Order: sequence, then C-alpha cells, then structure tokens
Amino acid sequence: MKPLNHIIRDMPKIELHCHLEGAFTLDFLLSRIHKYEPESEIRDLETLRKQFVFGDFDHFIRSWVWKNRYFRTAEDFRDSTYLVIESLARQNVIALEAFFSPWDFDAWGPGAEAIIEATLEGKEAAEKDFGIPVNLIADLVRNHGHEKAEDKLKQLAPYKGRICGIGLGGDETHFPAFRFEDVFRLARSQGFHTVAHAGETEGPYSIWDAVSRLNVERIGHGITAIQNRELMKILRDRQIPLEICPTSNLKTQVVKSAREHPVKIFYDEGLLITINSDDPTMFNQTLTEEFQFICREYGFQADDLDRLTHYALKASFFTPDIKTKLQKTIENDWDNLT
Repeated sequence: MKPLNHIIRDMPKIELHCHLEGAFTLDFLLSRIHKYEPESEIRDLETLRKQFVFGDFDHFIRSWVWKNRYFRTAEDFRDSTYLVIESLARQNVIALEAFFSPWDFDAWGPGAEAIIEATLEGKEAAEKDFGIPVNLIADLVRNHGHEKAEDKLKQLAPYKGRICGIGLGGDETHFPAFRFEDVFRLARSQGFHTVAHAGETEGPYSIWDAVSRLNVERIGHGITAIQNRELMKILRDRQIPLEICPTSNLKTQVVKSAREHPVKIFYDEGLLITINSDDPTMFNQTLTEEFQFICREYGFQADDLDRLTHYALKASFFTPDIKTKLQKTIENDWDNLT
C-alpha cells in the first residue's frame, strides 16, 4: 500500500460544500484588483493573502463582502468558475457540488441573471474540458431576507435542470431558518434539491429548524449537533448528511481548537458526514489538505477515507446514472491505491 500522504494526494474526491465565491484563485482575484483598482496597495499574492486572516466569523463576512467588489462583469464570473473547477480537478476531485449566490453582487456585478448565465457557461465549459460532473446549488442567503426569497426562486425557474438545488447560507442568528419555510416548500414542489447551513454559529435548534421546518436533504456544517444527543441520534438514524468543513470552522473560530472539533465523534457514532473545503482560497486550504488534516489530527486511516468517499457519493444530488459511473471510478481508483 502507498504511504498515507500519497493515498490522500491521489484518492478520488467528491466535494459537496464549496462556495464558488470563496474558491476563486488568488491569481485571478489579484488580476481583477489591478484591473478595477489600479491604485490599490495590494500588489502581490503575499499581501493579498493577508486579507484573508480572520479574527472571528464577522471578520470573515467583512472580507467576503470586500472581495465581492472585484467581480463586476459576466466574464469575471465565467472565468472564475472555470478556474475553480480546474483547480479542483488537479486534486483528483471527480465530482463537485458548489454553491453560488448571484444576488451577492448587486452593488458591483452585472445583475443576477447575467451572473447565473455566466456561471453556467463557465461550469459547462469546465465539465467538458476536465471531465467531472458539477452540480450548482443557488444560495438564497439568509441575510437578504425571507421576503425576497420567492422572487429569487422565480429567477431560478428557467434554469431548472442546469441548477440542481437551493441552499441557505449566511447569518443564522438574525435570520432563522423557519422564516424560509414557504420558499423551501415551493422549491421542493418544483423539483429542486434543498440544503441549508445550520449549526455553524448557532446551537442545535438551528439544525432542528432546518430539518423539521425546511425538510432539507443535507446540512451544511451542523457541528453544534454535538451539544444535543437526541439530535445526533436523529441525524444518525435518518442518515441526514452533514457537510463538515474542519478548517473553515477553525479559521472563523466557531471552533476554538482542533481538539474541540466534533468530526471524529460524528464519524465514530455513525453519522453520515462528508469532508469539504467550504471557501478554500479564503481559508488557504485545499480539499486534499482537509483530508491530510483529519488524518493528522484525528487518526483517520485509508479505510476511513475510502468510506468517506462513498459517504459523499451517497449524499450527493447526482442522478443515478452519474452515481453509477462515479462508483466505478471510485472503486478503480481505490483498487490502484491499495
């Protein structure tokens, strides 16, 4: 068997929780800064990286809003989407489900419809060039308010089939999930898959609202489930997937240390977890490095990584025929590795 670090490097990977707007390449963002603000003091990659060192979750959100100002044209979104998928393909990511929020750029961007079209164009070009299936999930974003959510869903309707689902990220504290119950019910009736960030910055009740009120198929993060044994049992028994993003939780300091992160407890107790990178460029961590991290900190071994790959396939929203093809790829790749 190959050394574990070689297995991690070469293993087939499925990414289910990645925000396109947080996975841009640094080279691309630097080029946009120089294009739109040629007088900017940010002249090199080292200086740019310093913009993404966070004191807390609110600091992370401020940095998120800051970098959005450099995505202004449809071509910016198309090209960035393509480059994100290319960078993941280099890590042997064999399938990707990615969030994007075309409504996050009202102050600078070309408008939601143009962003949707451009993102789809970049995604479909990358699928063809790199041979990996990509599902897009439109993040309605809690902070925009539940009052506007149904209008956003209407904007997505013409793209049903090219956009597979809706998500709900943003501020759990001030924009609770239950306010979005109606739009999630409507989305399900229209055939969209549903997922929500919950239990990242708020307690178990936030996860329970997402499960019981929104009836989501997956939970983004979900780490505060560790505080409620009954909720953990429900998640385990129903096999509701949790999209775990360890480095993200540490960098935003919603978890204070690696020792406190519940990922290994969830895994050992039979919850259906997946390992993901969230906003890899902003957190200076690749998906490959996420797997290295959990092996180093929590003792995951090759057999565990194989199981986690299959968990991700099971939790994904890909069609049965695509899942069958991915299953064969996973089996062949792991046979070669072990």
